[in-house]
Amino acid sequence: MTMKRIYPLPGVLCLLWLLCAAAPGRAQDATALERFFVGQEVTVKLDMPGSQKGVDLRFNKATPMDWKEYSGRLKQFGVALRKGDVARVTTVVVKSDMIEFQLDGGGFGTFGDDTQTTVTAQPLEKSDYEKSLEQQIADTTDDDRKRSLQRDLDRERARREKQDAKNRSDAQVASQMKAQQVSDKRMRGGSRFNLRWNGSVPAADLTPEGLMQSLAEYIDFRGRGTSGDAGRAPGGPAETSNNPVGESSASGAASTAGNADSSPTALLKRGMKMSEVEALLGSGRQLSESTGSDGLKTQVVEYHTDDRLAQVTYVEGVVVRFSISSR
Repeated sequence: MTMKRIYPLPGVLCLLWLLCAAAPGRAQDATALERFFVGQEVTVKLDMPGSQKGVDLRFNKATPMDWKEYSGRLKQFGVALRKGDVARVTTVVVKSDMIEFQLDGGGFGTFGDDTQTTVTAQPLEKSDYEKSLEQQIADTTDDDRKRSLQRDLDRERARREKQDAKNRSDAQVASQMKAQQVSDKRMRGGSRFNLRWNGSVPAADLTPEGLMQSLAEYIDFRGRGTSGDAGRAPGGPAETSNNPVGESSASGAASTAGNADSSPTALLKRGMKMSEVEALLGSGRQLSESTGSDGLKTQVVEYHTDDRLAQVTYVEGVVVRFSISSR
C-alpha cells in the first residue's frame, strides 16, 4: 500500500518560523534587562508586602493596581519595604506574559522557605503498663482486685494526660516562636512587582526605558547607584530587631547603641528561660502581663544595663521576642 505524505500548510510553517525567530530575541531582551537593572538601587514609592506574591500590576486594565488585593497582602504578610526605602534590584525575570521585578531577594515564601508557623504536639500512646492494667481489669472477677487495678490505671492515665498537656503547651510556645521567626524573615526577604499582560509582553516593555516607564508610578529610578546598603533609608527592612537565634544584627535598634557585643544583652536569644535572662541582666521591671484564650501567660519585662535597655516578651516564661536600644 502506498503511503500518502502530508505536507504542512504554508500558514503553519510561517507561524513556526515566527515563533522560532522570536525566541532568541526575547532571550536577548531578558538578558539586556537583567544587565541594566540587576545590582542597581531604586526607591520604592509605596509599602511592599513581605511575600513572594509582591504587588501585581495588570496592564490590560485601566488601573493596573488592584488596591483591594494590595491592601489584603499588606495585612496578611506585613511590610518588607516601606515607602521611601532604598532597595536593590536582585532579579528581573521575563516570562511569556509577565515580568518579575524583584527587590532585595524577591520576597519570602519562594521554594525552600519554611512558611509553616504551627507546631503540633502528637498525643502520647498508651504505655504497655497501661494496656496491661486494662487487660487485667477486664480479666479479673475479684472486686477488690479490680478496684486496686483501677486505681493504678487512673494514676497511669493521669500521668499520660499530664504529659500530653505539657506537650501541647510546649507546642503552643514553639508555634509563637516559629511565627515570630517567619515574620522576621518576611521583613528581611524583600518583595517584587509582577507586571502582567494579556498575551505576550509588549516589545516596548522589554527595553529598560519601557520597563521604567511602566513602573514609574511605583518606583523612583533616579539616582541609581551601586553603593550597597549605605543608601538604605531609616526604617527599612535591614533595621529590624528580634533576630532569630544565631543571626547577628548589623543595624536597627541594637546597632544605634554601638558595639552590642560588649554588652550582656548581646547574649539574649529566643528560647531562653526567664531565670536565664535574669541571671544575665538582673531583675527586670514587668510592663504587662496577660493570659490568652489558649491559657498561655504572656509577660513583657524591661531590663536595664549600664548602657542598654532591653524589652523582652515571654510566653510561659520563655523568650519569644526582644528588642534592644541604647540608654
